[in-house]
Amino acid sequence: MQKKVSVCIPSYNAARFIGKTIQSVLDSEYRNFEIIISDDASTDGTTNIVESLHDSRIRFYPNRRNEGPVRNWNRAITKATGEYVSLLNHDDLYSPFWLMFAVRHLEKSPDIGWVATAYRVIDAAGEILRRISHFRTTGEIPKDVAFLEMAKLNGLGPGFVVRRKILEEIGYYDESVGPGADTDLCLRLAARYPLYYSAGYAHTSWRLHQHNLTHRYGWLEQTRDGIRILEKIFSDPCLPPELARYKKRVFENFVHKGKEYDEEILQHGDEEAYRELRTILERIKYGAEGDWTHIPESMRAHGVPRAIVHRMKANYEY
Repeated sequence: MQKKVSVCIPSYNAARFIGKTIQSVLDSEYRNFEIIISDDASTDGTTNIVESLHDSRIRFYPNRRNEGPVRNWNRAITKATGEYVSLLNHDDLYSPFWLMFAVRHLEKSPDIGWVATAYRVIDAAGEILRRISHFRTTGEIPKDVAFLEMAKLNGLGPGFVVRRKILEEIGYYDESVGPGADTDLCLRLAARYPLYYSAGYAHTSWRLHQHNLTHRYGWLEQTRDGIRILEKIFSDPCLPPELARYKKRVFENFVHKGKEYDEEILQHGDEEAYRELRTILERIKYGAEGDWTHIPESMRAHGVPRAIVHRMKANYEY
């Protein structure tokens, strides 16, 4: 008998796309699944669209008040009853064979903890813009390769499938790290469990449009949250030594990525944000000098603790 997959779809003002998203799951060749929709107090027609779909596998949980994206992701996942769990954004899509592919490899290899795939980037109308693969080959990805890729903090794309017992073991999305909680979870998974990846075929689609959460999440916020995520993983006593040794390399890559952001900020004419980001990056690169009062207000206001600053000084000079 096929094992159940819980497809968790957190939604907010999703009326434009959620019907297509749900239908892409209903069209799956793998049949034993449930669709859990946790709606974060939408004010458009999302509820009407979901309630118009008469399928016993759809379970709808509307929030009484808006909880924010990360808490709503967790709310959806904690409703899951399947052996395997996947989180699908309300505007993204599955291909018909994605769940079948993922479950087959989870069943075939009990040591595999999660399965992910290359994906298509589509626009609001569903036109394909490009294809993205985070790895070159299909198969089990060496743990250090997967970890270093996730440590770039570029995400993994939509729809990865993971064993539910693993999520219960390592914890769900960390609400303290902001909208980058999905990247944080992928990094924690990569640090502990082997990943099987489909590079040859893109089984999911990520929809790019003006209302993406990413577009509301500025470069400064991404940099601050990135510091939190990386410091968190490298301060984890359970991180294997063979991965902990990449700390300096990961932070050097983080600084390089941040410098790409600052040029884009400058092009948009936001000189204040540009200066703040440059200050943060320089303190990561060269180490913080002086005491807490010399750290940019933006870092103190967003909870980057003094201990992180001192570790920057100790570990990242070069």
